Amino acid sequence: MNLDIYSGMCYKAYVKNGIRKQYMRKTSVEKYSNGIIVNEHSHGFGVFDKDFKFVKSSRQTRKNNGQFVPKFNHNNIPYIDEDVVFIGNVYPQFGHFLLEHMNRAYALLDKKYKNMKVVLINNQDVNPVPNYMFRLLELLGVKHSDIIILNETTRFRNVYIPVQGYNIPIYSSEGFGKTFDAIANAIPKPKKTYDKIYMSRDALKSRRTYDEKIIQDIFEKNGFHIVYPETLSLEEQISLVHNCNVLAGCAGTALHWALVMKPGGTVIQIKRNRKNDDNSASQYLINETKKLNSIFVAASVEKYKTGHGYDMPQVVGLNKYMREFFDKNNFKYDKNLPVVLPDLWNEYIDACRDVKLGRGGMFVFEFKNKLVHYSACFIPGRERRGRWRNWLKRKLHC
Repeated sequence: MNLDIYSGMCYKAYVKNGIRKQYMRKTSVEKYSNGIIVNEHSHGFGVFDKDFKFVKSSRQTRKNNGQFVPKFNHNNIPYIDEDVVFIGNVYPQFGHFLLEHMNRAYALLDKKYKNMKVVLINNQDVNPVPNYMFRLLELLGVKHSDIIILNETTRFRNVYIPVQGYNIPIYSSEGFGKTFDAIANAIPKPKKTYDKIYMSRDALKSRRTYDEKIIQDIFEKNGFHIVYPETLSLEEQISLVHNCNVLAGCAGTALHWALVMKPGGTVIQIKRNRKNDDNSASQYLINETKKLNSIFVAASVEKYKTGHGYDMPQVVGLNKYMREFFDKNNFKYDKNLPVVLPDLWNEYIDACRDVKLGRGGMFVFEFKNKLVHYSACFIPGRERRGRWRNWLKRKLHC
């Protein structure tokens, strides 16, 4: 599929380097009689066979890193006389749940596993478990009563483990794409559909992208229907995107709904931060999975450079790359518009000033983030590293 990047040379190299080693993998399902699904909460989770040997395919991996493999008490383990499909763990961040905790759900498309219980490990003690986790599985034909949220280590008659079908940002699979086809096809077509959709962050209460309005207004005047995801149900979001041909918006979870698009469409991702660090490799892998064209536009005009996941003010505008995209694709817009509307730029600067006052300034903020990042390198296991980072961020107010 086609790839277009509107940016400087440095970011183009970053994107191409991030995607050059990506590949599609085959999927399979492994069976373990008397398998033990372990939930040691902060100490990790996974599946062990009847002889207490860790099953490597149950490790939840991102890149080449996996969660910590726990030690657990082998005595008095509860037993449930059921065949179950191990899906992964409860993860209370929607975008990551889509990519990293629905990446085994392709097995549920096979009639062999249709009537089995499905297990999600609640190792982070999430309460209540977000409803979208149940709803996504229900759209795959799983009854709510057949979803086990596992809070303690348990042995089952048979544990079926689908190997990961997606790994940020290394590989994907045909099965991963078909999972979301099945989800989309389970939802009735809406009364009104739109060929081109723009997913807006402008109504977000937190992590808002300043001056997005000036860009989304241009998209709207050029035939895009504006969608505010947080105002729609899960089903409404899915059905709208499933029936569109072009999906646009600032980088983030909303564009991950490209997973339900039909082959041949196009995804336009607007970069909202100035540092190279972003999710372009993950989004590109989604697009390739669904055979979609990819367009990346570097539109950030930040005064203070941020990374993709920073909890910091970010601002986009009509910089030269955004205008280059509009011009090349024959968008009609007022070329006399400023890069950023003055009122919104002042609002962005005020928000940055609040951060500087609350966090000791940008230099201190950057130092704290580097301390969080590099100190975690000495913590074994992905789950433990994540918990360490979250704890230290709270302590350092960053």
